[in-house]
Amino acid sequence: MMDSFPSDATSVPMVPPPSPLEPTGIPHLDLVLGGGLPKGALTVILGPPGSGKTTLASQIAFAAAQRGEKVLFLTALSEPTTKLLEHLRSYSFFAPNLVGRTVQVFSLQQFFPPEGPITGKAIVAEVHRMKASVVVLDGFQGLRGQDTDFVAARRLLYDLGTQLSMLGTTSLVTAEADPRDTTLFPEMTTADVLIGLYNTLLGVRTHRALEVLKVRGKAALPGLHGLAINEIGVHVFPRLETRLRHPFKVGWNKKTLSATPAKRATFELPELDTLLGGGLTRQTGTVLIGSPGTGKTLLALQFLLAGVAEGEPGVYLGFRETADQLVQKSEDFAWSQQLQHALSARRGLTVHHWDPVELDPDHVATEVLAALEQIGARRLVIDSLAEWERAIQRSSGAERVPDYLAAFLSLLRERGVTLLAIKEPTQGIITQPDFSVNELTVLAENVVSMQHLIYQGKLHRILFVPKMRFSAHDETLRDFLITTPEGVRVLTPNEREQDILIKLAEQQAAIQRREPPPQRSSPSEQEQH
Repeated sequence: MMDSFPSDATSVPMVPPPSPLEPTGIPHLDLVLGGGLPKGALTVILGPPGSGKTTLASQIAFAAAQRGEKVLFLTALSEPTTKLLEHLRSYSFFAPNLVGRTVQVFSLQQFFPPEGPITGKAIVAEVHRMKASVVVLDGFQGLRGQDTDFVAARRLLYDLGTQLSMLGTTSLVTAEADPRDTTLFPEMTTADVLIGLYNTLLGVRTHRALEVLKVRGKAALPGLHGLAINEIGVHVFPRLETRLRHPFKVGWNKKTLSATPAKRATFELPELDTLLGGGLTRQTGTVLIGSPGTGKTLLALQFLLAGVAEGEPGVYLGFRETADQLVQKSEDFAWSQQLQHALSARRGLTVHHWDPVELDPDHVATEVLAALEQIGARRLVIDSLAEWERAIQRSSGAERVPDYLAAFLSLLRERGVTLLAIKEPTQGIITQPDFSVNELTVLAENVVSMQHLIYQGKLHRILFVPKMRFSAHDETLRDFLITTPEGVRVLTPNEREQDILIKLAEQQAAIQRREPPPQRSSPSEQEQH
């Protein structure tokens, strides 16, 4: 006989609605958490000494207090409350006027008996009395030190989390421990949210990171994310690759790709735009490869200014020249005033300069993406990729570079941004055109090469377009000049030194065959034949 099931829908237990999400007040942490902290959740923050556990919990607590919520802050058994408040004064999120009003700070010793088992009844009673929305228990390892019965510690966490959740109170518990210490797993099963903080030594520098190991019922961004602590407080920089593939996209202004080809992103340099089939195709990445001194930065600035003239804001991400140095560099050219006007009060052009020292690649990406969205940028120049790639390799290993760059290109496409990224070849001055490839030249849709070549004791500049994925283009080599007041000028076929380019082509073919280049016969020898 088959089992019978109740047909009355009212007898089926109702599924409770999901807990509302509360903002943490920490830049980009809500994105990593999948939207914020679930209201009433038990959140445990683990990390070694100095990793920022107390700062993180305090910043969340004061953000709640600024919203008008009441906070109960309980300090570690070994740290007096005055010491905690003294440390927090160095951060801008700390609001001393809220202490004693919406933020009550006590020592844990006031809530636990000197002898006997530790329970959370006194804490729950105080929460109920003051109607606290947030409770911070800073220093759970102190309780473990008092009570070596780990089962009792686990029971305390469970009881506190359950009872406070029933009151709608969010709990933040910090503990000094390795976030992936397996001996803590039994206790951490009681947590609704589990956040790990890391402070890793990389050579002579330290690298801070945050990991969300668990958010009950939510899809957090996985893996390690960049973290920084300064006078403002804690900042989180989501790992770039997760921002691409995760469905929770906060603040994204996704652009719809048009089925019809849009107007090209031109340089307003007729010969170069002709080589490119009318200009760069929109929402693509272009690698501008060139040895030092070939004029890459000048050409990139002309690209941005051409966009500004068309009403397209642009961002210049530089790891070398500052905005003042770019203006100084342009003083001899006719478009110098246009550059200064575009930079003044950010009238279409924004320069983001980063010193290429101990860079966090996810920090850079987070700030650049925010800058693009802030001004509605349609063009981005990176000058140059070498510093950014080095930062990725030093912080995460060389194997991350392809995935990182691929994710960044995809994020730019979704924002409707056309990228021009500068990169130097391995050789500065060469004797034949360099057609070598790397990760980005494979990933990017377009490649433009500017090269110095030596032939018969003379330095020549040539430009060519070896790759355009979505457009026909002119594949011939062109001479170009850097002149005043124009800047970069690509020569027309009638202006170029045809004989030199032919000789260079013959030289390249001979090198590929590993044969000496053919010797051209003199006019007298030709007459003899």
